[in-house]
Amino acid sequence: MQEPRAPLIEMFWSVQGEGRFVGESMAFLRVATCPLRCSYCDTPHSYTAAAAYPVHGARGESQEPNPAPASRAAELVTSLRPLQHRPTPRVSITGGEPLVFPAFIRAVGERLRPSGWKVHLETAAIDAAALQLCAAQVDHLSADYKLPETIGGHDYGGAHVDCCDVALRNGASVDVKIVLTAGATEASLNRALTRLQPLRARILLVLQPVTPCLRETEPLPAAALERAIDLAVTAGFDLRVLPQVHKLLQVP
Repeated sequence: MQEPRAPLIEMFWSVQGEGRFVGESMAFLRVATCPLRCSYCDTPHSYTAAAAYPVHGARGESQEPNPAPASRAAELVTSLRPLQHRPTPRVSITGGEPLVFPAFIRAVGERLRPSGWKVHLETAAIDAAALQLCAAQVDHLSADYKLPETIGGHDYGGAHVDCCDVALRNGASVDVKIVLTAGATEASLNRALTRLQPLRARILLVLQPVTPCLRETEPLPAAALERAIDLAVTAGFDLRVLPQVHKLLQVP
Protein backbone atom coordinates (compact mmCIF):
# COMPACT_ATOMS: atom_id res chain seq x y z
CA MET A 1 0.00 0.00 0.00
CA GLN A 2 1.33 3.42 -0.96
CA GLU A 3 2.38 5.66 1.92
CA PRO A 4 -0.05 8.55 2.56
CA ARG A 5 1.12 11.91 1.26
CA ALA A 6 -0.16 15.47 1.45
CA PRO A 7 0.82 18.79 -0.16
CA LEU A 8 2.31 21.07 2.46
CA ILE A 9 2.69 24.84 2.70
CA GLU A 10 5.30 25.06 5.44
CA MET A 11 6.65 23.60 8.65
CA PHE A 12 7.91 25.65 11.61
CA TRP A 13 8.19 25.94 15.40
CA SER A 14 6.25 28.68 17.17
CA VAL A 15 4.43 29.91 20.27
CA GLN A 16 1.47 30.67 17.99
CA GLY A 17 -0.72 28.10 19.69
CA GLU A 18 -4.49 27.81 19.49
CA GLY A 19 -7.23 28.02 22.12
CA ARG A 20 -6.05 26.75 25.50
CA PHE A 21 -2.55 26.23 24.07
CA VAL A 22 -1.89 29.84 23.06
CA GLY A 23 1.63 30.74 24.12
CA GLU A 24 2.84 27.13 24.33
CA SER A 25 5.62 26.38 21.86
CA MET A 26 5.08 23.51 19.46
CA ALA A 27 5.76 22.38 15.92
CA PHE A 28 3.36 23.39 13.16
CA LEU A 29 2.74 21.39 10.03
CA ARG A 30 0.63 23.38 7.57
CA VAL A 31 -1.23 21.39 4.93
CA ALA A 32 -2.22 22.95 1.61
CA THR A 33 -5.70 22.83 0.02
CA CYS A 34 -8.93 24.25 1.42
CA PRO A 35 -12.49 23.85 0.10
CA LEU A 36 -13.70 26.92 2.02
CA ARG A 37 -13.30 30.63 1.45
CA CYS A 38 -13.79 32.35 4.81
CA SER A 39 -14.27 36.10 4.70
CA TYR A 40 -11.45 36.62 7.25
CA CYS A 41 -8.92 34.09 5.87
CA ASP A 42 -5.32 35.20 6.49
CA THR A 43 -3.72 32.24 4.68
CA PRO A 44 -5.03 32.38 1.09
CA HIS A 45 -1.59 31.12 0.05
CA SER A 46 -2.64 27.77 1.54
CA TYR A 47 -5.38 27.17 -1.05
CA THR A 48 -2.90 25.53 -3.42
CA ALA A 49 0.56 24.04 -2.93
CA ALA A 50 3.83 24.87 -4.64
CA ALA A 51 6.24 22.25 -5.96
CA ALA A 52 8.24 22.58 -2.73
CA TYR A 53 7.59 23.82 0.80
CA PRO A 54 9.89 25.52 3.32
CA VAL A 55 10.96 23.92 6.59
CA HIS A 56 12.01 26.59 9.09
CA GLY A 57 14.32 24.61 11.35
CA ALA A 58 16.88 25.35 14.04
CA ARG A 59 19.60 25.42 11.37
CA GLY A 60 17.79 27.71 8.95
CA GLU A 61 15.38 27.14 6.11
CA SER A 62 15.37 24.19 3.75
CA GLN A 63 13.07 23.18 0.90
CA GLU A 64 11.23 19.85 0.62
CA PRO A 65 9.31 18.49 -2.39
CA ASN A 66 5.54 18.15 -2.52
CA PRO A 67 3.53 16.11 -1.85
CA ALA A 68 5.21 15.08 1.41
CA PRO A 69 5.22 11.42 2.55
CA ALA A 70 3.95 11.05 6.11
CA SER A 71 7.21 9.42 7.26
CA ARG A 72 9.30 12.35 5.99
CA ALA A 73 6.91 14.89 7.50
CA ALA A 74 7.16 13.18 10.90
CA GLU A 75 10.94 13.05 10.65
CA LEU A 76 11.13 16.76 9.88
CA VAL A 77 8.78 17.66 12.73
CA THR A 78 11.14 16.04 15.23
CA SER A 79 14.10 17.98 13.79
CA LEU A 80 12.62 21.48 14.00
CA ARG A 81 13.89 22.45 17.44
CA PRO A 82 15.79 20.82 20.31
CA LEU A 83 13.25 19.42 22.74
CA GLN A 84 15.18 19.78 25.98
CA HIS A 85 12.95 20.85 28.87
CA ARG A 86 9.86 19.88 26.86
CA PRO A 87 8.56 16.68 28.41
CA THR A 88 5.51 16.72 26.14
CA PRO A 89 6.41 17.75 22.58
CA ARG A 90 3.42 18.79 20.48
CA VAL A 91 2.67 19.22 16.80
CA SER A 92 -0.28 21.11 15.38
CA ILE A 93 -1.47 19.87 11.99
CA THR A 94 -3.22 22.84 10.45
CA GLY A 95 -4.01 24.28 7.05
CA GLY A 96 -5.50 25.04 4.65
CA GLU A 97 -7.79 22.20 5.64
CA PRO A 98 -5.94 19.10 6.87
CA LEU A 99 -9.05 16.89 6.91
CA VAL A 100 -8.81 16.74 3.12
CA PHE A 101 -5.99 14.26 3.88
CA PRO A 102 -7.11 12.12 6.87
CA ALA A 103 -4.84 9.17 6.00
CA PHE A 104 -1.84 11.51 6.13
CA ILE A 105 -2.85 12.82 9.57
CA ARG A 106 -3.29 9.29 10.85
CA ALA A 107 0.08 8.17 9.48
CA VAL A 108 1.94 11.16 10.97
CA GLY A 109 0.33 10.45 14.34
CA GLU A 110 1.24 6.78 14.16
CA ARG A 111 4.89 7.76 13.71
CA LEU A 112 5.09 10.52 16.34
CA ARG A 113 2.81 9.50 19.22
CA PRO A 114 4.72 6.31 20.24
CA SER A 115 7.70 8.54 21.13
CA GLY A 116 5.62 10.85 23.35
CA TRP A 117 4.37 13.48 20.92
CA LYS A 118 0.85 14.90 21.23
CA VAL A 119 -0.94 15.54 17.95
CA HIS A 120 -3.20 18.59 17.66
CA LEU A 121 -5.55 18.99 14.73
CA GLU A 122 -6.73 22.47 13.77
CA THR A 123 -9.61 22.22 11.33
CA ALA A 124 -12.72 23.87 9.91
CA ALA A 125 -14.49 20.73 11.21
CA ILE A 126 -16.91 20.17 8.35
CA ASP A 127 -16.16 16.48 7.61
CA ALA A 128 -16.88 14.11 10.50
CA ALA A 129 -16.34 11.03 8.31
CA ALA A 130 -12.80 12.18 7.46
CA LEU A 131 -12.10 12.94 11.11
CA GLN A 132 -13.27 9.46 12.10
CA LEU A 133 -10.53 8.01 9.87
CA CYS A 134 -7.76 9.72 11.85
CA ALA A 135 -9.34 10.51 15.25
CA ALA A 136 -7.50 7.71 17.03
CA GLN A 137 -4.24 9.60 16.40
CA VAL A 138 -5.52 13.04 17.51
CA ASP A 139 -4.95 14.14 21.11
CA HIS A 140 -6.49 17.60 20.81
CA LEU A 141 -9.00 19.06 18.35
CA SER A 142 -9.22 22.79 17.65
CA ALA A 143 -12.50 22.98 15.75
CA ASP A 144 -13.90 26.04 14.06
CA TYR A 145 -17.57 26.91 14.32
CA LYS A 146 -18.10 29.18 11.35
CA LEU A 147 -20.97 31.62 11.54
CA PRO A 148 -22.84 31.74 8.20
CA GLU A 149 -22.06 35.42 7.67
CA THR A 150 -18.34 34.55 7.48
CA ILE A 151 -18.66 31.72 4.97
CA GLY A 152 -20.95 32.93 2.19
CA GLY A 153 -24.16 32.13 4.04
CA HIS A 154 -23.46 28.40 4.41
CA ASP A 155 -24.50 26.76 7.67
CA TYR A 156 -22.05 24.05 8.73
CA GLY A 157 -23.27 23.94 12.33
CA GLY A 158 -24.40 20.32 12.26
CA ALA A 159 -21.08 19.19 10.77
CA HIS A 160 -19.13 21.17 13.37
CA VAL A 161 -21.00 19.46 16.21
CA ASP A 162 -20.56 16.04 14.60
CA CYS A 163 -16.79 16.57 14.38
CA CYS A 164 -16.59 17.59 18.03
CA ASP A 165 -18.56 14.50 18.98
CA VAL A 166 -16.19 12.23 17.01
CA ALA A 167 -13.14 13.73 18.73
CA LEU A 168 -14.66 13.49 22.20
CA ARG A 169 -15.70 9.87 21.69
CA ASN A 170 -12.11 9.09 20.72
CA GLY A 171 -10.71 10.69 23.89
CA ALA A 172 -9.40 13.98 22.52
CA SER A 173 -9.74 17.31 24.28
CA VAL A 174 -11.72 19.83 22.23
CA ASP A 175 -11.67 23.60 21.81
CA VAL A 176 -14.32 25.25 19.63
CA LYS A 177 -13.42 28.61 18.11
CA ILE A 178 -15.99 31.11 16.86
CA VAL A 179 -14.59 34.07 14.95
CA LEU A 180 -16.73 37.13 15.64
CA THR A 181 -17.08 39.72 12.88
CA ALA A 182 -18.93 43.01 12.72
CA GLY A 183 -21.40 41.53 10.24
CA ALA A 184 -22.23 38.36 12.18
CA THR A 185 -25.63 38.50 13.85
CA GLU A 186 -26.60 37.75 17.42
CA ALA A 187 -29.09 35.22 16.06
CA SER A 188 -26.27 33.26 14.39
CA LEU A 189 -24.23 33.20 17.58
CA ASN A 190 -27.25 32.11 19.61
CA ARG A 191 -27.90 29.30 17.12
CA ALA A 192 -24.28 28.16 17.48
CA LEU A 193 -24.46 28.18 21.28
CA THR A 194 -27.70 26.20 21.19
CA ARG A 195 -26.20 23.55 18.92
CA LEU A 196 -23.08 23.27 21.07
CA GLN A 197 -25.06 23.13 24.31
CA PRO A 198 -25.09 19.28 24.56
CA LEU A 199 -21.26 19.34 24.46
CA ARG A 200 -20.90 22.33 26.78
CA ALA A 201 -19.38 20.48 29.75
CA ARG A 202 -16.72 18.80 27.61
CA ILE A 203 -15.39 21.63 25.45
CA LEU A 204 -13.64 24.97 25.83
CA LEU A 205 -15.33 27.74 23.87
CA VAL A 206 -13.03 30.35 22.34
CA LEU A 207 -14.46 33.62 21.05
CA GLN A 208 -12.03 35.29 18.66
CA PRO A 209 -12.61 38.93 17.69
CA VAL A 210 -11.73 39.05 14.02
CA THR A 211 -8.34 40.29 12.92
CA PRO A 212 -9.22 42.48 9.91
CA CYS A 213 -8.09 40.61 6.81
CA LEU A 214 -9.26 39.84 3.29
CA ARG A 215 -12.96 40.82 3.09
CA GLU A 216 -13.21 41.68 6.80
CA THR A 217 -11.87 45.20 6.91
CA GLU A 218 -13.31 46.37 10.23
CA PRO A 219 -12.52 45.20 13.77
CA LEU A 220 -15.28 43.88 16.02
CA PRO A 221 -17.00 46.69 17.96
CA ALA A 222 -16.42 46.46 21.70
CA ALA A 223 -20.15 46.39 22.40
CA ALA A 224 -20.58 43.38 20.10
CA LEU A 225 -17.83 41.51 21.92
CA GLU A 226 -19.36 42.29 25.31
CA ARG A 227 -22.74 41.03 24.10
CA ALA A 228 -21.19 37.81 22.75
CA ILE A 229 -19.48 37.20 26.09
CA ASP A 230 -22.76 37.74 27.94
CA LEU A 231 -24.55 35.24 25.71
CA ALA A 232 -21.88 32.57 26.10
CA VAL A 233 -21.57 33.01 29.88
CA THR A 234 -25.34 32.93 30.31
CA ALA A 235 -25.42 29.71 28.28
CA GLY A 236 -22.95 28.19 30.76
CA PHE A 237 -19.87 27.73 28.59
CA ASP A 238 -16.28 27.59 29.84
CA LEU A 239 -15.09 30.56 27.84
CA ARG A 240 -11.94 32.34 26.67
CA VAL A 241 -11.66 35.47 24.53
CA LEU A 242 -8.49 35.27 22.45
CA PRO A 243 -7.44 37.36 19.44
CA GLN A 244 -4.75 36.13 17.07
CA VAL A 245 -1.89 36.70 19.47
CA HIS A 246 0.87 35.53 17.10
CA LYS A 247 0.29 38.60 14.93
CA LEU A 248 0.78 40.82 17.97
CA LEU A 249 3.92 38.88 18.95
CA GLN A 250 5.21 38.96 15.36
CA VAL A 251 5.94 35.24 15.32
CA PRO A 252 4.91 32.65 12.69
